[in-house]
Amino acid sequence: EENIFHLRHWASLRGQTLCRTVRGMMYYRRALKLLAFLDMANADEILQGYKVVTAPMDDEKRSQRSISAQIDALADMKFTYVATCQNYGNQKRSGDRRATDILNLMVNNPSLRVAYVDEVEEREAGNVEKVYYSVLVKSVDNLDQEIYRIKLPGPAKIGEGKPENQNHAIIFTRGEALQAIDMNQ
Repeated sequence: EENIFHLRHWASLRGQTLCRTVRGMMYYRRALKLLAFLDMANADEILQGYKVVTAPMDDEKRSQRSISAQIDALADMKFTYVATCQNYGNQKRSGDRRATDILNLMVNNPSLRVAYVDEVEEREAGNVEKVYYSVLVKSVDNLDQEIYRIKLPGPAKIGEGKPENQNHAIIFTRGEALQAIDMNQ
């Protein structure tokens, strides 16, 4: 099972896939962390190297005053990556392996959030009707945790993927700059 996981990961990094796109976008976070390190560290810490400070001992990690905690907090304020996957909710419910792959991406990339359209049947006055939600999830303890759930005014038309994906996920973004890319870029 573990070999299959590694093989799927290896193969996905060789095509135009979500895994490869996420890996490339996460370089922004690493660059922000390096820049923050160079701004915050003193001369001795710089001479020790970036990896020494960003991989602290367990005692230092607990301290909010550690330079590593400050660097992570600054990177988290400046960078969040929202990937949209309209069918993630359906894939999760059906036990599709692609949902597990997306969860693994979130586990391996703590700044990654996934937005998807969730279709739920709700009873109202004896009638069953489909209600659509735009949902944002993140990884917590190797599971996906819902952050936001926003009711949509009607059915989500899953047809033209890129513009509809971006439109339903735009409410989960923040900041001065927004970059919308497709997997083949």
